[in-house]
Amino acid sequence: MIETWKRSELEKLMRAHGFRYSKAWGQNFLIDKNILEKVVQGAEISRDDHVVEIGPGFGALTVLLAQAAGHVTAIEIDGKLIPILQKVTEGLPNVTIVNEDFLKYQNVIASEAKKSKIVGNLPYYITTPIIASLYETGAQPPELAVFMTQKEVAERLMSPPGKKAYGAISVLVQYYAEVELLSIVSREVFTPRPNVDSAIIRLRPRDLSEDDPETADRMFKLVRAGFDMRRKTLKNSLAASGFQAEALAAALEKAGIDPVRRAETLSPREFYTLASFL
Repeated sequence: MIETWKRSELEKLMRAHGFRYSKAWGQNFLIDKNILEKVVQGAEISRDDHVVEIGPGFGALTVLLAQAAGHVTAIEIDGKLIPILQKVTEGLPNVTIVNEDFLKYQNVIASEAKKSKIVGNLPYYITTPIIASLYETGAQPPELAVFMTQKEVAERLMSPPGKKAYGAISVLVQYYAEVELLSIVSREVFTPRPNVDSAIIRLRPRDLSEDDPETADRMFKLVRAGFDMRRKTLKNSLAASGFQAEALAAALEKAGIDPVRRAETLSPREFYTLASFL
């Protein structure tokens, strides 16, 4: 087995395949086996699980996932990494490598109609779009998700209402999932070394069986409108976005929400309650 969490093994593979890191793809590969194992443990993987890995890179995490899971689908956008991944995962029959953009391939995963756990060391430049896409209205949320993200993004996803970091993505993710911080990861354990530290987070889905999907859809229209003008009061920002003033005032009163509050002070459940009265 090629131990791609070792710098010497990485350098040997890079020379053999003429590979160079791409800034465009935000490539910073984890080279610490202990941290990689924390990711696998955090995903609570068993032989019954299908794991989708986003951005496998050199396959260090892919190999560890394959040793624990029933099947791993590794989705890598950089075609230059595919022959390396094939070499690293040689002899692992439960690994499927896909050369595709995860955001485009996601519909294929959804069409398979089976729940998956999703794991990945996410490129900083596209972390938020990837996570948001998992919880868009109508999407099938993952059974569990464990991601390596920029520390600042993790703080945003976990932020409580009223904090500067709290935004629309915080509401979206916290409505659908409980966000847990598993570990802070130093920038020193990546190659090439990024300029910031990272964090491992786990997203565990909430039970929303009693919630109405149409209300949730309305809720996120409110969220987007509220945070588009986050300096305005909730009443003014939503009215400016086209919500009828009288209906809005009545809904705020029924929901017990002071109209002078700002969007950034409302919890996901308060947004849902407000949407239920509109």
